[in-house]
Formats: sequence, structure tokens, C-alpha cells
Amino acid sequence: MSSAVGGIARELAGLPGMTQRLLALHVSDGHGRCRACTTPGTGAAGAAWPCSLHFYATAAEQIYAEEIRSRRADERARR
Repeated sequence: MSSAVGGIARELAGLPGMTQRLLALHVSDGHGRCRACTTPGTGAAGAAWPCSLHFYATAAEQIYAEEIRSRRADERARR
């Protein structure tokens, strides 16, 4: 993961509620387009799916899950 992508995903990982909302909104329309990324003024799906927001939110969820696993491992080691 490049540093720019990783940086954006790390920032989103600090907002787990936001990543869940992004993932709930940015879903496929069944025709390879993102339902939430619409063409301005038309409401028609514009971006190919998975869109960039879905990509970043997915990466953030993975980072968040890894951080939780790491914290739990640290807590177990301290016992």
C-alpha cells in the first residue's frame, strides 16, 4: 500500500463509524457502478464499483481490525 493510500486509510481507521457508513452507502448497483457516486445533477451512478471511497474504507477497516488484534495480544501478554 502506498504511503498516500495508507495515510488516508489510517485516518479513516480512526473513524470506525465513518468507515461502516461509507461501506454501507458505496455498494454496487448490480451493473458495475457505485450507487453513492452519482453523476452530478443526474443522480445516475457514475463511478465504477468498487469506487475509491469503498476501497479506502475497506483498507481502513482492515487497519482497524489489525489494531484491535494487536491491542488484545498486548493485553494478553501483560497478564
